[in-house]
Amino acid sequence: MAAAGAGAAVASGALGRFGALAAYGEVPALAGKTAIVVGSGFSGAVAALRLGQAGVRTTVLERGRRWEVKPSGDTFCTIKNPDWRCAWFNDRPPLGLDINKKIERKAGLIATHEGEGIRVLSGAGVGGGSLVIGLYMPQPRRSEWDKVYPSQLPFDEMDGTYWPRARENLKVGFIPSDVQAHPQYRGARAWLEYLAEFGKEPVPIPFAVDWNAIREELEGKRIACHSIGEGPFGSNSGAKNSVDRTYLARATATGNVTILAQHEVTEIREVAGRYEVVVKLTNDNGDVLSTKKMDADYLFLAAGSVYSSGLIVTAKAKGWLPKLNEQIGKGWGNNGDFLVLRMTLRKDVGFDQGGPGNVKFFDDKNPFAPTSMAWEAAPVPNILNVASTTHLITSVTPERGEVRYDPATGGGKVYWPYGVMETLGEKAGRDLATRFWWETEGKKGFLFNGLPNYDRGTAHGLGARNTYHPLGGLVMGQATEFTGQLKGYPGLFCVDGALLPGSTCLANPSLTITANAERCMDLFVANQIRGGGR
Repeated sequence: MAAAGAGAAVASGALGRFGALAAYGEVPALAGKTAIVVGSGFSGAVAALRLGQAGVRTTVLERGRRWEVKPSGDTFCTIKNPDWRCAWFNDRPPLGLDINKKIERKAGLIATHEGEGIRVLSGAGVGGGSLVIGLYMPQPRRSEWDKVYPSQLPFDEMDGTYWPRARENLKVGFIPSDVQAHPQYRGARAWLEYLAEFGKEPVPIPFAVDWNAIREELEGKRIACHSIGEGPFGSNSGAKNSVDRTYLARATATGNVTILAQHEVTEIREVAGRYEVVVKLTNDNGDVLSTKKMDADYLFLAAGSVYSSGLIVTAKAKGWLPKLNEQIGKGWGNNGDFLVLRMTLRKDVGFDQGGPGNVKFFDDKNPFAPTSMAWEAAPVPNILNVASTTHLITSVTPERGEVRYDPATGGGKVYWPYGVMETLGEKAGRDLATRFWWETEGKKGFLFNGLPNYDRGTAHGLGARNTYHPLGGLVMGQATEFTGQLKGYPGLFCVDGALLPGSTCLANPSLTITANAERCMDLFVANQIRGGGR
């Protein structure tokens, strides 16, 4: 991996003489221009910061509410005791062991999209998905990247400039040895022992968490959260380096960026060379307080793969953006995810394990697809009276679905044609989970400890019919240019996971989504300066 310092030269080369200074706020090159950013997660936060630094008056529209971490440690609910705060207008928790519990339908954290054949989870709130995911930040390997991504997105550029920049801005780091040695992290240490038995090399995973804050959890100076396996429903200890505390904080500090929470965009149009959106303002109960139109010189979609793609396929179906091409909505994938729960383990992995994780390994000789497997901490209520741990298995497979306009709902809907058949990713995940069990437990006389129907979406978790990692729908080189611009529409950009072709190559997507948004914003600033603005 190239050193971060080496990336500066690449970044300067990417911008050339047109914008290397402007991208970092030293020259307000686009002063007088306006922009709207739809969504405030990883990519929207990048767009907001870089636009603000370039002097663009920017409004970020986020459908979710603001979540301020309080010293009392009860901003968010917990996996063990879920309530309305965990779910975006749903009467059931989106995941966990209590998914049948009745809760109020209000503006909670996790939105559930019920697609055809798959269920997609995403963050809703200022900070987007960074509020709810485990903040795993692994970088793809060249071997997979060069097979999945075209030459217009060279590995060397990402490795030399954009992945390092994303890591720096998200304050990414590996689990410290003293934390891993703590009694609360015996699950992490047991995972290393299991890998040794399986004969695999552990690959450390960096995380966008404040390990000093987690140390304070272990010392009793902060409310226990990640150190007991919580975090999917929000970080009550404030240990997550979510983008509301990193990129967005810096964006608003430029003085050029305003963030409007609970503002949901429902329509997009081009009007006289500008971009107009219809926005509804709602309260926590979902009541529509007002509906208004807003317009700007530039519009950046950063609402996530499903929702950004949904806005665009709707605009195409309604004739609001008639020049969109036929690739809109295509190339959608679930990043090859397969989540598995291992139970009745012979090693002491503890209850309420410390996390979010530590290492993964690669299964390059998997007979179905290149595959990786990571350890994820999850609290397991003591009422189960079993030792359990969770793992995300990810494969690189060719299966793709699409986002289509759904007349029944008036918006976008994911169509995943593999809902009634087993994908290569599922076969690869099942094969790895079974071999792993046999080598580490089966030969030693323990019963099969996986859940055979887990991938079919049982009450125990996500599986392969559910994903937290939606990608594609506005894929670069197809629906969009490699700058992120929608083909046929100068000034209209996508900068989120919808740009990526269904996979981030055996890695959780957040780092690559952030890095690619940085790349797109570098090109935007450079091109606008070169062209004198649109």
